[in-house]
Amino acid sequence: MYLVLALLIALGLFFPQSKLVIVIDVVVLGLIVGLRTNSMDYYNYLLEYNTAQIVPPSLADFPGYNIIMRWSQYIGLDFTQFVLVMAFISFTLMITGMMIFSQYVPFAMALFIVYPFGHEAIQMRTFLADALVICALPLLLIDHKTRMKNILSKSIFFILVFFASRIHTLCWFYLAIAAIYLFLRRKKWYVPLIIIITIITMLLIRLNILTRLMMVISSSDKLDHWVQGSSGLGMIFYTFLTMVLYLLIRYSILNMVKNETDKVSKQVKINILSYSTCLLLIIPLLTYDITFNRLWRIFLILLYLMAGEYLYRTHFDRNKLIYIFALLAMVISMFIIENELTILNSLN
Repeated sequence: MYLVLALLIALGLFFPQSKLVIVIDVVVLGLIVGLRTNSMDYYNYLLEYNTAQIVPPSLADFPGYNIIMRWSQYIGLDFTQFVLVMAFISFTLMITGMMIFSQYVPFAMALFIVYPFGHEAIQMRTFLADALVICALPLLLIDHKTRMKNILSKSIFFILVFFASRIHTLCWFYLAIAAIYLFLRRKKWYVPLIIIITIITMLLIRLNILTRLMMVISSSDKLDHWVQGSSGLGMIFYTFLTMVLYLLIRYSILNMVKNETDKVSKQVKINILSYSTCLLLIIPLLTYDITFNRLWRIFLILLYLMAGEYLYRTHFDRNKLIYIFALLAMVISMFIIENELTILNSLN
């Protein structure tokens, strides 16, 4: 498997815009994920699938996912077939959203394979929810000429991501920051405002106010475990990586928009940067539990897409060399601290 993944990474780096490579990525990665039978969490998902008919959606921790499992059983899919179908649906949704934002999808997929492919591969529910969010993001971040079209596209985004939140609770975060983005993005002091909101959120967590609010919005055993915990000093490095992630997105986009002649493309990149600024709000959540770092994954996809355009479309200079070093250092650090190699081993 490692040789296959290495080949896919090489194809993405040498053919960063190839549509054929995209097809190969979807097929090969879909089969790797969909045909697994002994990975981490596999038997937990198997048990959940087998008991889906017993637990009504209204009592399930993840009602949307429960409904999907019930429907899959209704049409006669056993669990192995369900895993395969969900793998291809998830990759198709993710790739669809990525292709709308950039032509450098193969490059982005090359970095995705390094991290967080392993985690998405074994966390089937999270991957499906993430893929749905990525597919919906163009509806939020691409502006239209008429107000009616803008209202319609943003409304569909919120509907889709709300459904994603019924598949995995953490998608409420993307709904919250989407609202913040829409209300504040035209403000002159947008970045300072996001920093202030981050600080206020940290205070709300310390005062236990946000915890009670989150439990009112969506109560589940998993959420209760997250918000009742404390990550301690371990959050410091994760906070640092969150800030590096934001700075890399910011640097690549600001360098590209300086010479961007296409007004629509320029505005989309600016919108991606504005939305990505909200990833700073992950930092307060890391005080609960460092597993909130799974919220990185959507922004990693955006980074990989923007990094591809920046690295391949602009002239090489010393700053770009520093950027490449920082990008690789961040991805490799995430690969190590998230035990990605151990997880990939479980896919064999």
